[in-house]
Amino acid sequence: MTRFPHRAPPGVEDMAQIHKAALALLADPGMRIMEDGLLKALSKAGATVDFAVQEVRFPAELVDETLASIRSDMEAGITFPVLNGVVASFTNGEIAAKFGGACCSYYDWESRSAREPSEADVVAMLKLGQAIPEVRHVGNPVIYMRQDDGTSIPPHLRPIKTAALAAKHTSRPYTCEVWSLEGLEFQIEIGCVVRGGRDAFQADPAFITAKETISPLQLPHEDAQVLMALAGKGLPCTIIPMPLSGGSCPVTPAANVAMATAEVLGVFTALRAFEPSARVSGGVISGVMDMTGGGALFGHPAAILQDRLISQHFENCYGMDFGIGTGYIDAPVPGVRSVIEKTCKMASSYSCGKTNYPVGIIEAGKTFSPAQAMLDLEIARTLHASLGGVVIDERTLAVDVMREAGIGGNVLTHDHTLKNFRDVLCPGGLLGTSTGGMDALLDSANRKWQDIVASSEQYALPGEKADEIDRIVAKADKFFREMSQ
Repeated sequence: MTRFPHRAPPGVEDMAQIHKAALALLADPGMRIMEDGLLKALSKAGATVDFAVQEVRFPAELVDETLASIRSDMEAGITFPVLNGVVASFTNGEIAAKFGGACCSYYDWESRSAREPSEADVVAMLKLGQAIPEVRHVGNPVIYMRQDDGTSIPPHLRPIKTAALAAKHTSRPYTCEVWSLEGLEFQIEIGCVVRGGRDAFQADPAFITAKETISPLQLPHEDAQVLMALAGKGLPCTIIPMPLSGGSCPVTPAANVAMATAEVLGVFTALRAFEPSARVSGGVISGVMDMTGGGALFGHPAAILQDRLISQHFENCYGMDFGIGTGYIDAPVPGVRSVIEKTCKMASSYSCGKTNYPVGIIEAGKTFSPAQAMLDLEIARTLHASLGGVVIDERTLAVDVMREAGIGGNVLTHDHTLKNFRDVLCPGGLLGTSTGGMDALLDSANRKWQDIVASSEQYALPGEKADEIDRIVAKADKFFREMSQ
């Protein structure tokens, strides 16, 4: 008897129905793909393409052939990494947090207000991520929006200048937002400098990221261009739909899963038609329609369920890693709501083996809060400590210690307690030191991140590499200025 059927991943029959529904959507109505290069490749591959309205109807055989070719490449050892700063994907089970999100707003707990991030904010967040061992990936927690003197950074230069700062201030550079095809080229140049050459960058790329479909069933021109460029260069191509239950797709979770699956498979098929060796991967940040306020909710239980189901579907049906939108919550400020939402999201992610958690992101991806990042890390540590396994051996069973203590005795001063207390029971952390309410806890979190930054050494990229990155940024500045004239 199955005691908890609601906890089980989709079964074989369920996955077959999801796949069948996705194929049905791709066949009718199909997808709108707003890039002629992909349309031509799909037409040549056997899809029905209406170039006038940029719509594609995918034969089921073409989609299944694409999946078979991806599976064959994976069996040959080719990797298909999920590269994005706001989703969680497979790790080895350890906490491997991400400082990402490309947030355009920075939340300052002391003033209880948000602002556009300055260079000082960006550098401080990079230094913070660099200083925390559990943060394995430091990308762009905030975008460099405004100079410290208040001058606004030109939009096209923002992701490039942010990538340049990340290159200079962390040894763990990760994904960074890409806003245009032209910007991608400059960010790849920065990545090649940091990694020490094109081959090294190819093996361990940074400063690139995922692109998004527009639900229902649309791939916009700019996103398609970036994905095509990544595919042509042999770099990972990650696509992340954001289906909205009750808005862009029917309200039921199963429909949301089918819609997201269709969009991902459609983009996979398009990219592999254009470049047969494209290293495609996917993730999802699903939401539900807020029928009271009219917006999207990402921390809603249905959204968490949908993300988990589609992730499990891709793993079990297609054999692929698939990112979960763990980073997106709805709370506009750090507090009780943000802790509840992030705990639920992390627990769902943990249950799927996806433990490279994005931390610090609030307000549906708009805002980054370092105080929230401290709370998120504490949540992750608590989850892993309470849900993880234990070592069972002679030392941990400690029968001899219990015999020495005897009936009615205690082990408070025993050597075994002293040797193992720190690893097993040491309270530490915010939850162990704060005795007040939520404001007191956040005050502690705010002091903690500031203390970490103040007591940490600044990472410095070697001078010749830093100078080369400055030249790339200057070249990008000149290029975009000339383009705008």
